[in-house]
Amino acid sequence: MRILFLLLTCLFITQVKAQELVFEVGGNATEYQYQNLNGTVVDYLKPATGLHAQLKRENVLVNLSKVMGTGDADNKALFIPTIKYAFGFTYNQYNSVGSTQGVALSYQTDHLGVLGEIGPEIPINQAISLDIKGIISIAKMWNGNQLIGNQFMPLDELTQFSKIRMYSGYSISLVHHLSKFVSGFVKFQALSSVKEPDYPVNHLRYLPTTFSLGIKINP
Repeated sequence: MRILFLLLTCLFITQVKAQELVFEVGGNATEYQYQNLNGTVVDYLKPATGLHAQLKRENVLVNLSKVMGTGDADNKALFIPTIKYAFGFTYNQYNSVGSTQGVALSYQTDHLGVLGEIGPEIPINQAISLDIKGIISIAKMWNGNQLIGNQFMPLDELTQFSKIRMYSGYSISLVHHLSKFVSGFVKFQALSSVKEPDYPVNHLRYLPTTFSLGIKINP
């Protein structure tokens, strides 16, 4: 967690002039999609919950209401989107549980990464907006353990877990604009790690879905 704290601090210091500073926290439910050396998808691993935290800066790419000459600073043109993009840091716990041949299994992994997002924020009324983003992220596991029966094993030296992964996906948020400077939101996010050259043989993919709450601050 100290590494995450340093990354978040750096982002806050260097991006204080960003249009919006966005922080969110929530929970992941992660599916481990594993195919063994025979190319068979195992079915004994089930999603488990884990922490999600994210800090990013968000900026306007195109304000279509200004381009079209509709709306103003105090009255938004309804249903005309503003295209926004964001960059930031993310921390996730991708966990899974299961059992095979009567032996209990548990995987606990911590991941740090960076992400980029782009998409429209659509005003529904003067206080509520719908925010839709496409997401690309790169992340690496920095800590992980496997529990087999009653024995813990580190995952740091297993390439399937420790390698850098790319993720793609989307998010949908409902944003409540509390004032000109502060907004709150609830968000659903779905990601999947990108298939790699060794797919589908002896290959592990993460497919996390996330629910989170967050705040946007316009300094």
